[in-house]
Amino acid sequence: MDITLNEIRTFNAVVRAGSFTQAAKLLGVSQPAVTAQIRKLESRCEFPLLERFSKEVRPTSLGKQLHQLSCQYLDLDLAVASLLEPEVRSENFRLKVATASPLIFMPLMAAFKKQYPKALVQVIAGTTHECRQMIMEREADIGLFPMPNPPSGLSRLAFHCHGLTAILPKDHRHACAESVTAHDLIEDPLIAYKNNSFTQEYVKAVFSSAELNPRFEMMMSTSEHVSNAVVQGLGVGFALSDDIRPDHLYALVPVEGTDMDVTEHVVWLKTRSQQQGIREFVEMALTRRNID
Repeated sequence: MDITLNEIRTFNAVVRAGSFTQAAKLLGVSQPAVTAQIRKLESRCEFPLLERFSKEVRPTSLGKQLHQLSCQYLDLDLAVASLLEPEVRSENFRLKVATASPLIFMPLMAAFKKQYPKALVQVIAGTTHECRQMIMEREADIGLFPMPNPPSGLSRLAFHCHGLTAILPKDHRHACAESVTAHDLIEDPLIAYKNNSFTQEYVKAVFSSAELNPRFEMMMSTSEHVSNAVVQGLGVGFALSDDIRPDHLYALVPVEGTDMDVTEHVVWLKTRSQQQGIREFVEMALTRRNID
């Protein structure tokens, strides 16, 4: 099957743009040229790649699979262009960053923006699972989150280590302690993060290693929401130590019994290592990481 890179590039643009007209604008070609490339591509396939509607097109099941593959071709295309035509690189690039740990990585993002003031940096907050999915599906360029066991398609750079801390009411019996254990808190009402968050899974592992079954009475989506619930006397919360700001309204006490600190990583797709913005961000992270 003799499929050309131009056909792949055109198909990818159509899926991203949602129409032949918008894809033509994206590629800087005429709409008939886009239509011709898609016809050639679909003539090689047993099943259709696109569903046509009055004002848009959507990929079929087969089209979605091809779109995922086509993104890899575009990564290669960009990497080759970057190598052979460095003069076309511009500081007006866009970079989407997905982070589960905004407090830790905000200084890095600020330094990056200072060095590349013309770059448009979009920051998306989410859980570690959500951020990882955004990287895998190319909805984000850079991920900033803990990733102990990366899949083969991802690259990572260790950036920062920190441990688990308990968020306690100021009048809690352990509020002035140097540290607490899972046993110290097992009788307290506990405030959880949503189930797919890294922090919540880590908290569960700490209690499990102590052979305890904690009772979580509330569930929150961010450390700010957890700390607010603690301040209102609704229970005890948890956060990774550098994911939450100290405040006089609650006490932060390190949790014992964890095997090791959590390592936050800068994450990106291996096939996109030479993409503009990603390469510069990783290079800056190398100079600013707080880890041996």
